[in-house]
Amino acid sequence: MGWYILKRIVQTIPVIVFATLIIYALVFLRPGDPVLNLFGDKPVSEATRATIESQYNLDKPFIVQWLLFLKGAVTFDFGTSFSGQPVIDQIQRAFPVSVTLALMAVAFEAVFAIIIGTYAGIRRGGWFDGVSLVVSLVIVAVPIFVIGFLFQIFIGIKAGIDWLPATVGGDWTVTDLIMPAIVLGLTSLAFAMRLTRGSVSENLAADHVRTARAKGLSEGKVVRNHVLRNSLIPVVTFLGADLGTLMAGAIVTEGIFNIPGIGGLAYSAILKGESPTIVSVVTLMVLIYVVMSLLVDLLYAWLDPRIRYA
Repeated sequence: MGWYILKRIVQTIPVIVFATLIIYALVFLRPGDPVLNLFGDKPVSEATRATIESQYNLDKPFIVQWLLFLKGAVTFDFGTSFSGQPVIDQIQRAFPVSVTLALMAVAFEAVFAIIIGTYAGIRRGGWFDGVSLVVSLVIVAVPIFVIGFLFQIFIGIKAGIDWLPATVGGDWTVTDLIMPAIVLGLTSLAFAMRLTRGSVSENLAADHVRTARAKGLSEGKVVRNHVLRNSLIPVVTFLGADLGTLMAGAIVTEGIFNIPGIGGLAYSAILKGESPTIVSVVTLMVLIYVVMSLLVDLLYAWLDPRIRYA
C-alpha cells in the first residue's frame, strides 16, 4: 500500500505540469488584449503598455511565461494580479469559502442520496421508488441557476428566514452557506441517489446476500453488513470525484448568492485575461482532483477487503 501511495503521488507531477501548460496555452491564444481589459478599452500609451507587459511578462512567448510560472509555483509565488495583489493572497481569501461550500454540498448529497437511494433500492418498484425517480429527473432537468434563483426568491426573500440569507457577501458564516450548498448539491444528489438505488438493487440479488439470509440474519444486518457496504463503492467514487467538480464548477452558484469564492475569482481572472491567476486556480483544482482520487482509491480497500494494491 505504501508503494502504491508513493507511486500515485509521483504520478501527480506530470499531470499538474501538463495541466498548467494547456491552460497557459489557452490563455495565451484567447482573443482580446489583457492590457486593454485592464484599462476598460481606453487608449493606452505605448510607454504604459510596455511597462505593464514587462511587469507581467506579457511581452514574452507563452512557453517562457509558463516556465516562469512553474519556477515561482515551486515556492508558492504565483505572481501578482493586474490589481497589484499577490495571487496567493487572493486564493487564500477565496479558498476557505469554496472548500466550506463544497464540503457542505457533498455532505448534504451524501446523506440524503444514501438514505433515499438505499430505501428506493430495497423497495424497488414501489411508490417511493417511483416518486424518487421522478423527483431526481426533475432536478437534473432544471438548470442550477433556475433552482438557485427560486431558492433565493422564495426562501431567502419571501420566507425571510434570518439564517438563510438571499446573498452571502464577504462577511460570511457557515449558516449563510446552507442554502447555496443545498442548491449546489441538488443535481449531484439526484445522480448519487440513482447510483445508490441501482447498486443496492443489484447487490440484493447477489449470492452472498442470499447466503446471509439463509443463515438467519435479520434484514437489517443483511442490508448493513452485506448490501450497503458493497453498494457504497461506486457511490464513494462518485462523491470523491464530485468534491473537486463542485469546487471547480461552483461559479454559477457563487455568482447567484454573491459568494467570494474560488469560482468568482477564476471568472474574474478569465474576463481580465490574468494568466497567473487563472493557471494558479486551475492548478489548485487539479491538485484537489488528484488528492480526492487518491483518497477514493484508498477507501476501496476499506470498503472491500478483496481490493489490494501491490
